[in-house]
Amino acid sequence: MTRVNRRTLLGAIGSASVAGLAGCSGGSNGSSGGGGSTGGDGSGGDSTQGSGSGDSSNQLPDSMTNWAWNDPSLQPVRKEQAAEFEEMTGTSINWQTFPFENFTAKFTSALQGGNAPDSTALSVLWVPRYASQEVILDLEQEGFNADDYVAGAKRNAMSNGSLYSVPWYADCRALAINKTMFEDAGLEVPDPMKRPSWEEWRSWVNALAKEHDAGYGMPAGEGFDGFVLSNGGGYINDDGTKAIINNQAALEAAEFLQPLAMDGKIQTFTGGGATTAGAQFESKNIPMYYAGSWDYGRMEDSGIDWQYVPHPSGPRIDTSHTWSAGVYYTVPSRGGANKQAGLRFLEYIASEETQKKVVDAVGGFPGLKAAYETDYFNNYIEEHPKLKTIEQEMENTIAFPDHPEVSTMWSAVHTSAQALWTGTDPQKALDDAAKEIKGVL
Repeated sequence: MTRVNRRTLLGAIGSASVAGLAGCSGGSNGSSGGGGSTGGDGSGGDSTQGSGSGDSSNQLPDSMTNWAWNDPSLQPVRKEQAAEFEEMTGTSINWQTFPFENFTAKFTSALQGGNAPDSTALSVLWVPRYASQEVILDLEQEGFNADDYVAGAKRNAMSNGSLYSVPWYADCRALAINKTMFEDAGLEVPDPMKRPSWEEWRSWVNALAKEHDAGYGMPAGEGFDGFVLSNGGGYINDDGTKAIINNQAALEAAEFLQPLAMDGKIQTFTGGGATTAGAQFESKNIPMYYAGSWDYGRMEDSGIDWQYVPHPSGPRIDTSHTWSAGVYYTVPSRGGANKQAGLRFLEYIASEETQKKVVDAVGGFPGLKAAYETDYFNNYIEEHPKLKTIEQEMENTIAFPDHPEVSTMWSAVHTSAQALWTGTDPQKALDDAAKEIKGVL
């Protein structure tokens, strides 16, 4: 796709009557490394076929096949997108969805069997793997510009210095608190823009736990990550040569959290941990939890008097960090995918008209810089002031390591984190994770 084609399409998008998007995604501890799990309105199946044979012609097909993983909450959004895209291009979208845990196996099989989708959603954990295997397009060679995207989204979309995916939306994590439960526990409701320290956060947990079964809920793995990142730690060092998950910053996080979890003051959830913690919060069983931007719509509908608070910062840094994740799209470079159809869909999903509405649609934030300057986006934030916390914290997010085996690292750390909550010595648990990470570096 040439630069001329990009400008032509963006002009068409700008002049189109774009339908309002609707829906809100639910987070999952095992989904994208975070919040945005995506789905569609198809049922999926092994017989899914790509709708073209490469880029031999600029003529778009009558229909194209897009893949995503199951998330029924996003069906309305997918339907709106399909109708919108067909109106603009004349190409209908056949959405095919699969369970997240089977997604990579099905994608690999489709690439080998010649029935790859024309475009596919990606977890941020998968971008480096597929880029290193050269089975997805280098999008900068197709006219996309990495500098169009905000920092966290840009880093997750890239591998080895090139852009291999575009964000539909990016997201971050924060705390969600039940203001009524805070007041009932004798706590002052915190400033939604002020970042607490670990010590201040622990004082909240202790006070809230006196009134309830637990003071805080979090996914067993990613909740631990949040405290490691907020103390200046991570999985590997900057040049990707050494595991640092067992360094002092991470050990301090483990030693800080373990007693609270062992005493039951923190509830940890495995599997769909973020979703389960949110459901417990919504049911008023826990007064505070590790929340995502995608939870906003559901919490607003819950009837709870609530707000976001920035994730607490540890003793080693003066700001907090959480993962930058979201949902990203790419185009297969082989397997029968129609390159032109896939690239045209990426142009649509990454356009200003689509991007400026993602907060309204799914609770994620735009990946595209230009979307933050639109009246639509800024008016929405003004009308929904709780989201100002998320807007602030988006700048503090951390991208996942750019390494083909980052998903292995994710699993290793989260397995060790679960061991922490059952009493395993913190240094041993982190050394076990570091040993597994070292094995893939």
